[in-house]
Amino acid sequence: MEFVDIFDKEGRLIREDVPKHDEKRPGEFRKHVLIMMKTSDSPAPGQGEGMYVVQQRSLKAKYYAGKWDMTGGGVRSGETPLEAACREVQEELSIALLPEQLKLAFESSVEWDDGTGLFVYTFMCRVDVPADGFKFDTYEVNDVKVMPFHEFYDHVMDHNDEDFGQGLVRIENTL
Repeated sequence: MEFVDIFDKEGRLIREDVPKHDEKRPGEFRKHVLIMMKTSDSPAPGQGEGMYVVQQRSLKAKYYAGKWDMTGGGVRSGETPLEAACREVQEELSIALLPEQLKLAFESSVEWDDGTGLFVYTFMCRVDVPADGFKFDTYEVNDVKVMPFHEFYDHVMDHNDEDFGQGLVRIENTL
């Protein structure tokens, strides 16, 4: 069983080691990571559109089933967002990243209508596309592909706000 820490809206820890699937209460926030992976062979910033690794969420996922999205997931109790980012990429796509390969691009938060929310840490990195294809966790991921930034952006922005989108554009322009 996985455990998470619970924070208030200001980011203060209010509960530790809570089972991941416990009911969320209004005013409770959890930490979440997203990893934006540009392919190593993409052009340098300003030299052309980058190509990005995206995964299709499981068709059985509770949230955003079947959506094309970035790799990501919850931060476990006692884990830093950076550690969680490395773990999620390894678990979901079998890509081993060292912490120094990832850079925190921006932080954001999401609050839902029920008063619960997430603190989101978006990391960026460049990755090699495996010659023999991606080996992914079929429980969490339905498919993986590489797509140009404009297509990636359209997929991701169907469930994110404009500020988040501006962060993605900054990544494309600097990574």
